[in-house]
Formats: sequence, C-alpha cells, structure tokens
Amino acid sequence: MHVMFLFIFIFYSIINLILAANYSCNTASTCGCSTVSTVVTSRIIGGEDAADHTWNWIVSFQSNGDHRCGATLLTSEYAVTAAHCTVALLPLMPNLTIVAGTNDLSDSSNTAVQQRSIINMFTHPNFIAGRYVNDIAILQFAPLNIASDFNIGFICLPQSYQDPFQTGDNLIAVGWGVTSTASGAAVSNSLQQVTVQAFSSTSADCERTGISNATVQFCAGVSGGGKDTCQGDSGGPLMAFVDNTWVLAGITSSGQGCAQAGYPGIYTRVSPFISFIDSILGIPFNGSDTPSQVLVTTTVQTQDRNMTNKSGSISIFCFVSIIFSLLLI
Repeated sequence: MHVMFLFIFIFYSIINLILAANYSCNTASTCGCSTVSTVVTSRIIGGEDAADHTWNWIVSFQSNGDHRCGATLLTSEYAVTAAHCTVALLPLMPNLTIVAGTNDLSDSSNTAVQQRSIINMFTHPNFIAGRYVNDIAILQFAPLNIASDFNIGFICLPQSYQDPFQTGDNLIAVGWGVTSTASGAAVSNSLQQVTVQAFSSTSADCERTGISNATVQFCAGVSGGGKDTCQGDSGGPLMAFVDNTWVLAGITSSGQGCAQAGYPGIYTRVSPFISFIDSILGIPFNGSDTPSQVLVTTTVQTQDRNMTNKSGSISIFCFVSIIFSLLLI
C-alpha cells in the first residue's frame, strides 16, 4: 500500500512539473511585476497556494476584520473590486478596511501588513444587481506605504476596449475564497491561485452559465470543470500575461456553483471600463464613460453572494481516479 501511494506521489509530481507554467515578468515595469518576478503555476488541480510576494497588488476587502471580497491595487490609494461587493457592504461602511502586503490573513506578526479604512466606494452607476452587469467598483483609502519592504505592487490595466486575451488563452485568478464547496466552508487564510482558460461568449458552456452581456462580461474556466473561483473570491483579479507583465483582464463576479463541468465562471470584462476607472483616479480618460456618471453607491441593493456571485473559493479537482486508472492499465 505504501509503495502504491509513493508511486502516485511521484507520478503526480512528474506530471505537475511537466505541465507547470513559468512566467518571468519585466522587473523594470512600473506595474504588473511583483517582488517575485518568476511565477510558477500548476495546471493539474484546481487551486494551489500562491508563493509569497507573487501577487503584490491583491488586497483583502474586509468588514469587521473578516475577509469578504478581493480587490486589486491600481495606485497606493485606489483599488478595483466588484460592484456587488460594495453594494452589499455599504451598510457596514464605518467598519470596512483593506488589508495589503500579505498572503496569509491569519499572520498577525507580519510587520509588512498594512490596513486602511475605506474612505469612499465608487460603484458603476449602471450596475445591474442580479445579472452582475457592469459589476465593477473602486475603493479609496489612505495611501499605502509603497517602500520596497512593504511588498506593495500595482496591476497593469488593458487598453480601453482592447482585451488582453483571446479565446482559449490561459488566465490566472487569485483570492482567499473557500477551497471547498461543502456547506459552511470557510474562506482560506492562505492566498490561492488557479489557472483557467477564456471561453467564447457564444460557447454552449458560457451561455448555459447565464452570461447576460458579453460586451462587459466573459467566461473563464475549464471545460471539464474542477478549476474555478468561488465564494470569497469576488472582486479579485483575473490576469493575463502580456508583454512580460500581468494585466487585469477580468474581475471575479458570478457563476453557477463552483468548478462544475459545463459551467465556467463569469467575470467582469475590464477593458470597457478604463474610462470609468480613469475618471475616478483623476487620469485623462479615453472611453465613453464621463466623470458625471460616477456615483457613490447609496441605494442599490443585491443579495449576499452565498448563492450566485463570488463574494468567495477555489475548488480542488480530484485527480486520484485518473491515477488509479493509469495504474490499472
């Protein structure tokens, strides 16, 4: 029995090594490259622990010290997240914070960790609750310390209306969401990463998932299931590797369950919202949205993402049956 499990471990390790993807980013870039310039990702199972300081732009969006959603740093005082997160958490505004500079949310001894109270939340004025259309919002907070020993970085943004990916491209999602679909599963304290592929919006799987507006949404996952974001991952980044930098392709938004075969996740398409982002950050914008369209969320309501959105996990795919099948050949 011990020999069999040893063989399984060795076989898995070899396959994992063969199928691992290596990304080396441009350290001279002002965005899209963290302290750890080379990222290695597995492509066998659903999710895996992210290496420390790999994704220095990911922050935890919290209420009363509890992780609720992810967000992605654009500057030292602004982060982008999902609109359904800001809408749901608006009543808790005095107790909302972001936590930056760590992979481990339970590590209270890490002096590089920074916490900031939320000053403002800007939700896209055309966000449609329930359909998750225009599911994007901006968080504002007091500036973070961006000295090198604080492990802070910023994501690159795509060009307006130019997606940094094509159908079938590998994309990487990160977050602290639940790692099991079991009832009552808790979010992860350790940052997880997972590789998925971009789906055509007209594919049967994407349409089955219930995508509402392909102009501002897209699907990503694995055709056989087993890799996905889930509850607690909402608002976090889905990233493309372009010209040796990491670019924000999507924002984790919603889906039918988690990691089910035939049901990829639904993500907010970032490229149509560059002008919305720029108008809040005070950067000249080059799209169709105007500053007058920017509103602070006050009245829009939506359900808590326990059922359909992803204010939450990365599911683990079972490969054991495949290994045993190979052993029986």
